[in-house]
Amino acid sequence: MKISYFTAILVILTLLTNCKKNENDFFIIQGKIDGNFKKYIYLKFNNKIDSTLVKNSEFSFKGETENPIEATLYPSSPKSKKMMGIASFMLENNKIFISLKYEQSDFRGELTDFLKLDSISGSKSQELSIAFNSKMKNTFYNVKEESIRKKHLYSNLLEFIRTNPKSILSGKNLASLNSFYGYLDSNQMENLYKLIDTNYQSKKDLTTIKYIIKRRKLLDIGKIPPTVILPNQNNKLIDNRSIKAKYILFEFWASWCVPCRQTNPELKKVYNEFKNEKFEILGISIDKDIKKWKKAINDDDLDWIQVVDSLNTSAEKFLLKGVPYNILLDSSGVIIKINIKPKELSELLSEKLKK
Repeated sequence: MKISYFTAILVILTLLTNCKKNENDFFIIQGKIDGNFKKYIYLKFNNKIDSTLVKNSEFSFKGETENPIEATLYPSSPKSKKMMGIASFMLENNKIFISLKYEQSDFRGELTDFLKLDSISGSKSQELSIAFNSKMKNTFYNVKEESIRKKHLYSNLLEFIRTNPKSILSGKNLASLNSFYGYLDSNQMENLYKLIDTNYQSKKDLTTIKYIIKRRKLLDIGKIPPTVILPNQNNKLIDNRSIKAKYILFEFWASWCVPCRQTNPELKKVYNEFKNEKFEILGISIDKDIKKWKKAINDDDLDWIQVVDSLNTSAEKFLLKGVPYNILLDSSGVIIKINIKPKELSELLSEKLKK
């Protein structure tokens, strides 16, 4: 069968059109660096690593991503074990312009490279992320009444997820509960999770969300936590049910945990003020090295009840993934606060115990 010249041309044009990629099928990053940076810069996203040489303070990357995803720029290889400052942003298939600041500073006696994101344009996901984080920070810092703040934070997150169910940011924001929304209950968490299109979320975020929901169901406000029976410094077993107090703080910590040790002086002030008012602290260390645990207790001069969980049974019983972490119980052994700060703890005890 003969094919006409016109038909052949039409077929060729169609093939060429189909083969040509749309601009929205790939990304182009055009970047500038303010600072004396004369080496390779690295881009990591979706477990992929790319690199390019910075010339005249400029660099560029080209590639593609199936969906918007968080990406990071490194001043050295991401596989390097050296300390470095990195710049993260939301990457999507578009032309993206990035401006970075580069500087070196001494960190523990070693000259360390730092990259800082100065400005970015062309990433709608980045703009969406900045706008949402700004709204959450505004609510968190400007709404003083905790109950009202809690409602507003949940409302903000609910609105975002309803509007952007397919955005990877919905899962990312919900998984980042430790920063802003750590006191959402399990029902709120599940309601928000059901609104997310899980086909567009990262596996890491989805795993985190499921873990948080499971933990909330176990350790929600109003729940009774698992019993703690662990040895003290003298190897005597301490049962939290034997502690008689109106309020007990389960304070999970470790000798190697810098934030824990930094909080101890503030916690000591609160304890000294209220220890005669039926307030008690149960320090639960996850140290494996008993000598270092005992030394930290002496060095920080901690005089509340101390026990050690060197076998890390707390990880399973309390779904503990890290320290510091605490829960405050009332006289009935019911959780009334989670991850309460020393200042807030002092205010609560002043209100409840010094009426």
